[in-house]
Amino acid sequence: MRKTIEQKMASFCIRKVKEVKETNDKEKIEKFGTNAKKLPSLIVSNGLIPTLAFYKKEDKRLVYNTINEWLKEKNYIKNDALEELVNSDSESLRLATIEVLAIANWLKRIVEVEL
Repeated sequence: MRKTIEQKMASFCIRKVKEVKETNDKEKIEKFGTNAKKLPSLIVSNGLIPTLAFYKKEDKRLVYNTINEWLKEKNYIKNDALEELVNSDSESLRLATIEVLAIANWLKRIVEVEL
């Protein structure tokens, strides 16, 4: 059975949120939820690269790693999102921004339901 891209995004986000919940670390769960909810609006207001730089900090790293993993799975990057997108051409950055904004919106939806 083929899944739509929306189904794949939802499934990925459900899996990542479940992984965070299974840590049973209340502080980690709370930070992940807060940071995930803010992600889409930060991308829209600040742009993808500044937002990724902000999320690469230790206290926001789980959300950054989630985005990084999605971009790797979709072959937008090979290793690190911030490093590679800073050096990418404008078309690649535009496409990555659209992709990250879509997955960020799914992550926010799933966090609102699950956490």
